[in-house]
Parts: sequence; structure tokens; C-alpha cells
Amino acid sequence: MDTPGDQDSRADRARQAKAWSIALDPVYGLIGMGLIGYLIDTLASTGMMWTIILALVGLVVGFYRFIREAMDLNTEQTRSASKTDGDPET
Repeated sequence: MDTPGDQDSRADRARQAKAWSIALDPVYGLIGMGLIGYLIDTLASTGMMWTIILALVGLVVGFYRFIREAMDLNTEQTRSASKTDGDPET
């Protein structure tokens, strides 16, 4: 049976893992879309045009996801804090 300390520790690790995945969103977007752009450039012989365009699109979308998910995580953390009433200053 889990003790309350084990449950808190598990919840903290889950939040940390989620924070890491949120932080890596821009990197994944940049690399993923950059690879797609590279494949298009290779097949169409268009130099580096699509690599650069799609890498920038991936970076922008990754940062958008980062901001949106970080705000959601912050809201969740504020609501679940045991010693606050939803006010982050307490």
C-alpha cells in the first residue's frame, strides 16, 4: 500500500516529467518540421528553402504549445497546492 509520502513523490515526478516534455516541444517542432522540409528539398531539389521555412514553422508552433501547456500546468499546480486557496501568493 502506498503511503501519502509516496503518492506525493509520484505526483511530483509526474509533474516534472510533464514539465520536461513541455520544455522540449519547441525542439521537437524544429527538428520534426526541419526533417520534413529537408526531405521536400531533397526530392524537389529546391536548395534549403523548405528546410528553413518548415523549421521556423515548427519552432513557432512548438513555442505556442510550450506557452499554452505551461499555463495549463501552472493553473493545475496552483489549484492542487494543499496550502493555498487558489491564490499563488500564499
